[in-house]
Amino acid sequence: MKDFLLKQSLAVRTPVLPEVYNVIESIKADFDSVQEYKTNIKQWLMPVIDLSDYYVYPMNGITQGLDWWYHQENRSIYMDKGDYQWIVPRGNIYDDCIKYQSWPSAIDGNFKNLSINTLALDLAYVGSTKIKKIENTSNVERVFYSLSKSFGVRNIRTGWYFSKYKDKRLEDLTFSAKYYNYYAHSIAETIISNFDIDYVHKRLYNKQKEVCSQLDLTPSDSVWLATTTHKDYAKFARGGETARICLAGVYNEKT
Repeated sequence: MKDFLLKQSLAVRTPVLPEVYNVIESIKADFDSVQEYKTNIKQWLMPVIDLSDYYVYPMNGITQGLDWWYHQENRSIYMDKGDYQWIVPRGNIYDDCIKYQSWPSAIDGNFKNLSINTLALDLAYVGSTKIKKIENTSNVERVFYSLSKSFGVRNIRTGWYFSKYKDKRLEDLTFSAKYYNYYAHSIAETIISNFDIDYVHKRLYNKQKEVCSQLDLTPSDSVWLATTTHKDYAKFARGGETARICLAGVYNEKT
């Protein structure tokens, strides 16, 4: 099992659980409809974060949402060392700036205190953890979410971009022209209507503890991950000596 973990890539690629696959496998691509965009994602995320006052727009995965925000952002952008490498910090933190932060952290899959600074908040691993409420979002301007990490549907490119401010271009594309990914939308809405936000955590928590005990790893808050400072896993270190280990492949073998 250890050899298997050491041979895997640095990327976190999670599988679709069998019961999730059974729910979504019959969904077909809709080539002809023109439908008003509606989503229940705010309600689904409510146990973790209240986004009721944010505008929401569908995206092809978190990365498209990040790109949309990043290339329009005029302020300096910074983040913690080892956070999601798609974001490239720029500018000077002493200038007008915004911090990108993933929660749970992409560095190790663990909950971290939110920065007190203005935030662009990435919730990629939410859905693979126990329910933990983010109480204060007053400094959060942008939020990004996808089911790619938690439910393994990375190839479908589900995603949402939440903003405190209305985006006229996205309003026109999404709600007027009704241009969005209908297939990804159907997959995403079917998943969140059939599985609770902590379903994956409850499903895999005991397996995570078992594997971590066998390999002397520390379970992360996300059940897809573990951490260690052992030198054998040094290639997986992000921003320090702690290595982030993806357990998904081991679960695949054991499920």
